Amino acid sequence: MTIHGQHLISLRTFLSQIIDYAGLYPPASLSLEAAIRNFVKYQNDPEAWMLSRFIIPAKRLSELSQLAGDTFPHEGVLPFSILGRSGKEMDQFIEYLKFDIADIQAFRELHGSKVVVDMFELTLPTSVFEDQSIVNDVVNKTADALNKNGLTVFFETSFGEGWQVRVEKLFRSLRKIKDKHVGFKLRTGGVTADAFPTAEQVAWAIMSARDSGIPMKATAGLHHPIRHYDQSVQTKMHGFINVFGANVIALSHGLDQDQIQAIVEDEDPSNFIFNEESFSWKNFTASVEQIAQVRSTGCISFGSCSFDEPREDLQKLGLLNP
Repeated sequence: MTIHGQHLISLRTFLSQIIDYAGLYPPASLSLEAAIRNFVKYQNDPEAWMLSRFIIPAKRLSELSQLAGDTFPHEGVLPFSILGRSGKEMDQFIEYLKFDIADIQAFRELHGSKVVVDMFELTLPTSVFEDQSIVNDVVNKTADALNKNGLTVFFETSFGEGWQVRVEKLFRSLRKIKDKHVGFKLRTGGVTADAFPTAEQVAWAIMSARDSGIPMKATAGLHHPIRHYDQSVQTKMHGFINVFGANVIALSHGLDQDQIQAIVEDEDPSNFIFNEESFSWKNFTASVEQIAQVRSTGCISFGSCSFDEPREDLQKLGLLNP
């Protein structure tokens, strides 16, 4: 891995606004006050350019508003991505979506130009996947409701048995409305080994999103740059340089699934090269312009409960200044 520090154009483009801060979620599981104070503090850190949105459930926005006077900065704008309540069944899902939108509208009205709320993430009920036409209808109507309220929505389906079949149906629905502000959310791990998709599954998801022309974001278990075995969860954890690098190279070179998988499961940092004007994995190279294109329209960001661990690991690799 070429070592020049954080001033490399390719590295800054690759990592720009890559992390959505999810301090509320495991394993960090911070209080709302501690998490928002961290997020505000990070805005002034040297690596603030890596930071994107604060992830918060819609149902906790009113609680955050009560803390705003003591925690929000006097200047600047705080960006947010909102997690929907979702719901296990369709009736509940529809009702909860109305609650979520109302919570967001109230939060915006209260804080005005001090906040930007432009991203929404939600898990579709498993029951909708029984029929493709139902998936199409739910995805379309949900996207319409959220887009009308200035929100880009990233759809997720629960990981586990039947996941790939459900994701295939989701992509079919998203392809029909890809002129709308929609995307796919890939869960890349959790706090137990069974929450981690295989390298093959991650590669398939990256390829499917690319071939569908649908942007994606990732979440969970991705706070280290390079894939490695993690003792605490007793499994291989995916690396964010692997996953985002696979996206960049796959979209720039039209890689097949096996080639994408090889990048996802590569545990050798020396195969990932950042030069002044390009990023390379082995013999495949992407220009700064290609990196920027993929990051803005292909692979948007990933949720991480820590902003410190990714930076510390990048420092150990010589990619960020200590």
